[in-house]
Amino acid sequence: MKVVWALMAAVVLAGIVAMLWPTGNAGMTEPSMATPAPEVVIKPPATVSTPSSVSDVTPPSSTARAMITPQSDGSISVDARFRMLGSGTPVDPFRISWPLLASAAEVMDAKAGRLQPPPQIDFLNGQWVQIDGYLAPPLWGEETRELLVMFNRWDGCCIGLPPTAVDCVEALLTEPLKLGQQHSISFGTVRGRLVVEPFAAGGFLLGLYRLEEASLAK
Repeated sequence: MKVVWALMAAVVLAGIVAMLWPTGNAGMTEPSMATPAPEVVIKPPATVSTPSSVSDVTPPSSTARAMITPQSDGSISVDARFRMLGSGTPVDPFRISWPLLASAAEVMDAKAGRLQPPPQIDFLNGQWVQIDGYLAPPLWGEETRELLVMFNRWDGCCIGLPPTAVDCVEALLTEPLKLGQQHSISFGTVRGRLVVEPFAAGGFLLGLYRLEEASLAK
């Protein structure tokens, strides 16, 4: 009986040893005792937002204004270049000059897409003004409600020098005007509320100045 228990104990012991004994090549090396390397996390670089187009960039405001300086004689100086009498009201309009209106050509260029009037011209937009010039209707008839007020002599057809956008003002009269003999050239003073409105086509500036509620000064 003791032999049987001894044999059973030997079998159990052999089984335990077989379970604990390493198998294959793993038993030929000692387990590594080195400390495992820490995990390295690579972060993507910070993104820098850049504008996708020029329109995304807001430029600083650069709106220029005309320099208006009152003078001792009652006139006003515009950018130290032009002088005007008047206060810009219907009763006392500004007396503007052709050199002042023509100064728009120094900045504006329809071919280059520069249609913003300069400050001294933008200042006049919406003001009541009066100007002397040669008069001609755009179309001939017995009477007209529109006049071209021009720096140069022109009969509206073939005599004289046709106007440009900076030396001509289109006047919209409040009352019709009787016309005289065709091809006659007249001179007069027209007053009204000035509208500065560039009109360009084909790379050319075709119109710029318009007088609304206009009338001939007596």
